[in-house]
Amino acid sequence: MANFLLFVRTHIYVILLYAVSIVAVCCLFPREGKFPYEFQKGKIWRHEDLLAPFDVPILKTEQEIGAEKDSLLHRSLLCYNYMPEVAERQKALFRQDFDTHWEQSVLSAHRHSDLLRQGLDLLDSAYGRGILQEEETPQFTAQTQLMVIRQNNIGEETNRRDIFTEKTAYEAVSAQLHRLKDENEREFMENMDINNYIHPNLLYNAELTNTMKSERIGRISPTKGVIKANSKIISRDETVNDEKFNLLTSLKYEFEHKVGNSGSYWRILAGQVCVIVLCFVMVYLFLMLFRQEVFHNIARTAFILLTMVLFVAVSCIVVKGDYFSLYVLPYILLPVIISSFFDARTATFIFTVTILLIGFLAPNAFEYVFLNFITGVVSITNVRAIYRRGALFRSVLWVVGTYAITYTALFLMQGTNLAQIDWMNYVRFGISGSLLFVFYPSIFIFEKMFGFISNITLMELSDTNQPLLRKLSEVAPGTFQHSLQVANIAEEVVQKIGGNPLLIRTAALYHDIGKLSRPIYFIENQAGGHNPHDELTPENSAQVIIEHVSTGVEIARKNRIPQHITDFIRTHHGTTTVRFFYHQYQKLHPDGKIERAKFSYPGPIPFSKEMVILMMCDSVEAASRSLKEQTQNAINDMVDNVVNYQIFEDQYNDADITYRDINRAKQIIKNRLMSIYHVRIEYPKD
Repeated sequence: MANFLLFVRTHIYVILLYAVSIVAVCCLFPREGKFPYEFQKGKIWRHEDLLAPFDVPILKTEQEIGAEKDSLLHRSLLCYNYMPEVAERQKALFRQDFDTHWEQSVLSAHRHSDLLRQGLDLLDSAYGRGILQEEETPQFTAQTQLMVIRQNNIGEETNRRDIFTEKTAYEAVSAQLHRLKDENEREFMENMDINNYIHPNLLYNAELTNTMKSERIGRISPTKGVIKANSKIISRDETVNDEKFNLLTSLKYEFEHKVGNSGSYWRILAGQVCVIVLCFVMVYLFLMLFRQEVFHNIARTAFILLTMVLFVAVSCIVVKGDYFSLYVLPYILLPVIISSFFDARTATFIFTVTILLIGFLAPNAFEYVFLNFITGVVSITNVRAIYRRGALFRSVLWVVGTYAITYTALFLMQGTNLAQIDWMNYVRFGISGSLLFVFYPSIFIFEKMFGFISNITLMELSDTNQPLLRKLSEVAPGTFQHSLQVANIAEEVVQKIGGNPLLIRTAALYHDIGKLSRPIYFIENQAGGHNPHDELTPENSAQVIIEHVSTGVEIARKNRIPQHITDFIRTHHGTTTVRFFYHQYQKLHPDGKIERAKFSYPGPIPFSKEMVILMMCDSVEAASRSLKEQTQNAINDMVDNVVNYQIFEDQYNDADITYRDINRAKQIIKNRLMSIYHVRIEYPKD
């Protein structure tokens, strides 16, 4: 009853996770109508003749808008602040210097006022027109001859030709001074050096200039005319050239925004909910039917759904904000991460469903889905060895290369000129692949958050220089050698029948660490003929042997060995009996009642293919050491007996392994043992 309640509760939690994921994705999807046609520039229009369903404003192309912006920027008015205090300051300085020089001159006193007034009038005339400081102002062009002079918060447009620079103002004033009739007065004014009193009184206002530019650019119309309702936009089998592509893009934009903002909101929402629910139901059914160990695990289910929602969310944000192309996003990270913790088939299925969801957001849905599906499959085939040196770099090259080849193939299928290809997409593919380097370490974060184990962690654990394995080799060298042999055999089996070779190798190295507490009680560590079991009863001997499982679990926990490896320690003997001591007890008590539980391991039985293979290889390797002679027939019979006994004891019932896998595994183990013991194969006689 307790197990049933636990099952129901777990199932409820799993359904809630799916419900939350569906709601999250529904909230992320934009409420816009979806244009019902796919089209690409240079491709044939395979649909029926398309008529405009309503008046459609024709959008300007990016090139046209860019040209208008450039034209406006070249014709933009430059803004200046008029500073009257400059003229007043310079005229006051002129008066002061004029009086000083006059006292030293020989000119008649009655000419003082007239000559001073002429000088001040000339300065007033120059400052009245305005004087620019050329080196601190933008260059004027033929299109930017107008400027705005701001005085008292009032702007007045003026032609650049009517404004002085410091040089032209000096030349104009000097020319007027040269017209003085009296030579002495002319010489006096020249000695005054009028250039000292000419300074810019127009200061360039960059902020106001930029504001005016922005306002003018903001007033650029995004459209250029209208397609009237019921007008033909494109005919069947017509090529989508530049003009038709622009018309179709205009219709698509108007259609999606018009439908999204009309009374169709609830219809759009209903359709989106149905599509999203169907996608998540596909994931639900796949895990329930083919990956039950994932389906019934809340953490694993949460991880898969979280990664799906995260990738959809990022894609929605990018599409809504139009920040950059979707091709820049490292979608390949999704199958890489899932493959690191699950199998390739699960990664492929989850990745496919995710890109199908995102395909409803992508501009060219088919191109996006096809590109990412092909590249995703390639990345999954490379991710198995990604923990090796240089493998990540090679995987990135494979991903970028696949993107480029697939994109080029799709473009060539359109029959258009290569000159029209968007070469920037290749740069985007390169960025996407490079981001794999940046985000790949996030696997470690997921590993710790959800209690998973990655190949990188397995590589670290399988290093025989790890403290626990080194201690095993020193304290129980026989057990260590046994573990190495089991690891080699099990890894070869899994590589040929399917599974995670690195996981089973690591598990095999740790499966007998419980023997560290009493190594001498295990035959592989005994030397000199002394066997401590001779001093114990069969029941006690059996308990010592059985305890190495629980002791191993405790040692693993203290040394922070991941739960995945600990599960192999718990299950590598399943619920089998210690047959040697069980039979000894039977001989000593032929008429007594035997409690089989005292001679049985606590279990549980293996619940994965790798666990079954480890149980099989562990028992077979141990049994092979007790063979009196290692011949082909002896090894064949021994392997068959061990495996058949485990099948008879229902040890494989909870694992996803077939009889075909078991038979293949048996044959691989037999061949391996014959190679180890140098057994020559007996060929049939003619």
